[in-house]
Order: sequence, then structure tokens, then C-alpha cells
Amino acid sequence: MGRMIDAEADLNLPPGFRFHPTDEELVVHYLCRKVSDQRLPVPIIAEVDLYKYNPWDLPERALFGNKEWYFFTPRDRKYPNGSRPNRAAGRGYWKATGADKPIKPSGSARPLGIKKALVFYHGKAPKGTKTDWIMHEYRLADLSRTTSKKGSLRLDDWVLCRLYNKKNNWEKMHDENTSHVSTEASHDMSHMTMTPESDIEHEHELHSKEFDLLDQLMMQPETQDQFQPLQLNEAISSYFQGPAAVQKQEESDWMWGLNLEELQNSLFHDASNQDLFF
Repeated sequence: MGRMIDAEADLNLPPGFRFHPTDEELVVHYLCRKVSDQRLPVPIIAEVDLYKYNPWDLPERALFGNKEWYFFTPRDRKYPNGSRPNRAAGRGYWKATGADKPIKPSGSARPLGIKKALVFYHGKAPKGTKTDWIMHEYRLADLSRTTSKKGSLRLDDWVLCRLYNKKNNWEKMHDENTSHVSTEASHDMSHMTMTPESDIEHEHELHSKEFDLLDQLMMQPETQDQFQPLQLNEAISSYFQGPAAVQKQEESDWMWGLNLEELQNSLFHDASNQDLFF
């Protein structure tokens, strides 16, 4: 941790500084600049070959970060003439999960970068043990931007990676925000993967089929809220069309001029008035 403290001092960052860039910002302002040998906005991302280490050994090699860490790393080919990357790392391997996600700059219809999510497995493939270490890998969509040569084991000179441990992030959120919640409720919430960047991604991304399972789960409550009023209206209509409610048309005409709130009040607050229902 000594190196990280020294690096933060050398960066001369202002008090309260937080580094939580969006996907677009990472690709446009950091990865593109790195690949083209341009100066970065802040020299805050370390150059480390991630595939030489276990993920739990990497935080101390970062220049900045507490619960998530950023690195520039090269990628090698698994086979000399192939395009598949070598995912072996340390005493395990990284395994891709979900579909690749295109990163499009604002106002552009074409993707500039590609985001891939990976999970670290400890042990030999394919029977490794899944861990809580997650990596988001950002690479350029235009392969002509890279300087790797055909026939070389080097696939990309630089990709940008965000590393975090989802268990550590959950424990932090649990300690700060849910200390008053019961054990049962906490257990239910523990199945969600909540990371520092999740809030940012939900603010800046459009809902699409390219979203991963977490985004779909986050959308469900809103979707249910939109359909609940319709279901309630249908239930009320069915109730008043049943034989128990149909006597004389002139006795029920007064209800169709009411709005939903008035109708509900009639149902739930005037139940003692037997003349309205029988």
C-alpha cells in the first residue's frame, strides 16, 4: 500500500477527489489517448500486465483507488495466428460473461470501444473455482488503431481494465446504508451485485437488449409499476360486470362518471352502505 500512497501524493489530487469515469469517458479520454501516445487528463492509471498476477495482488500495484482499480494492460493471443486472447492469469484464468457491449460517444452512431465483463476463476480451466473478482475490459472497436503485428503473440498493445471485488463493495454498502435492516432483508439484498460504477452506468446508458441481467433486474420494478394501474382498472371492470353487481342499469350509471380515485373511495369507504351493492 506504500506505493499507492506515494502515487496519490505525487498526483497532487485535490481533497475529496473521486475517480468514477463513465464507459464513454474511459474510452474517449483515456484509452484512445493511450493508444495514440497522447497525454492523459490525469496520470492516474497504472501500466501493469494483469495476466501475470492474481487479481488480489493487483490493488497494491494501482496508482489510485480504494474499492476499484484501473489499469492499462497488453493482451496476448492464445494462438500465434488467432484472434482469441489468452485469459490465463496468475493461478487461475479470466472467463468472459455476457455479451460484449459497444461504447458509442455522444452524437455518434458507430461504436468507438467495446466493453467486456470477465470473472476470475481460481485453478485450472475448465474446473476452476469462481471468485468475487470482476474485471471490465475496454478495447478499441477499430482494430486498425492497434499496433500489433500479424503473426505476433501480441493481440493489443493496450486495453483498459477496471477491477473490483463485488463482495468488498457489497460489504461497504451494507455497513454504510443497511445497518438498520433486518437479517432476512439483508440476506435478500446480498444476491445483488452492486458496484460503485453501477449508479453511473444506469444514468448514462439507454435500456436495450444489450444490457446485462443486472440492468434487466433494475428495470423490473418500474415495468411492474407501469402495468399495475392497468391491472387494477381491469379488475374493477370485471367486478362491476359480474352478476352480483348488475341489477338495474340506472342504478349503476352514476359510477361511470367517476375517476379511478372516486371509484376506489366508493368501493372501500362506502362498503357499509348496503343499498349501493345489494
